[in-house]
Amino acid sequence: MNDFLLEIEKYLDNEMSLEEKEVFEAKVRADIALAQELKLQKDMRLVYDDEDWAVGNKEVLKNEKEKELTSFFRSDEATALKTSIDEVIADNRSSNKNKRPFFMGIAAAIAVLMTISLFVFKDNSNDKLYAEYIQLDDIPSLITRGEENDKLIEKGQILFENKKYNEAADVFVKYQKEAKSINPLSYIYTGVAYLELDKFDKAINQFDSLARSNTLQSKKSDWYKAMVYLKQNNKELLLQTLSTIVKDKNNFKHLEAQELIRQIK
Repeated sequence: MNDFLLEIEKYLDNEMSLEEKEVFEAKVRADIALAQELKLQKDMRLVYDDEDWAVGNKEVLKNEKEKELTSFFRSDEATALKTSIDEVIADNRSSNKNKRPFFMGIAAAIAVLMTISLFVFKDNSNDKLYAEYIQLDDIPSLITRGEENDKLIEKGQILFENKKYNEAADVFVKYQKEAKSINPLSYIYTGVAYLELDKFDKAINQFDSLARSNTLQSKKSDWYKAMVYLKQNNKELLLQTLSTIVKDKNNFKHLEAQELIRQIK
């Protein structure tokens, strides 16, 4: 590791004496390259934090991108990205056993920063459309009056209605594993819970299960898949799915699909 990187690491780790810190800060003010490297290393520490990976950093998230960043760091894409970074860190640990593996390599740094930048500055023009068309209140209740209801179903719906989507999804998945006969509406609730958490792959899996249920509810699967693609800003798959819906006027959300196609185009 270069001497200036060791100095930066020592400075950021607060391992310098007061005199050393003053000397280093004077060097930063006089050396543009050193100042730029210091900023990069600060940014990298912000992106990768062993404890909570930036989501818990309240100062960073106090701006208009808070919701987007928080949503991203909880998503499947962020999980995959963090796994890739972990592998780079592990490689560095094995080759630098006596040094704290802070500098992750320029390729990894560029990959991370490009991913975050693309996310933060992407076109989110579909956000309002998603909020308009998802219509959470339209999902039929799982709880049937006058009949004995599964306790997990009741708990899951209450959590869902209180927007505790992570807990709700866990409860519904447990219900699906334990129930002898599954209420197909649970696939909608679980899929939408995952969708609200930006766990798109898991949401699609739930809606695929809904399609395979061969019930009246199964006809709704295409619409909810469309909501996944809408939130992902995946225009190609969104239009393909909506086109399937509008082919038959008896399909669920037929008119809404027509209107949404018009707005997307």
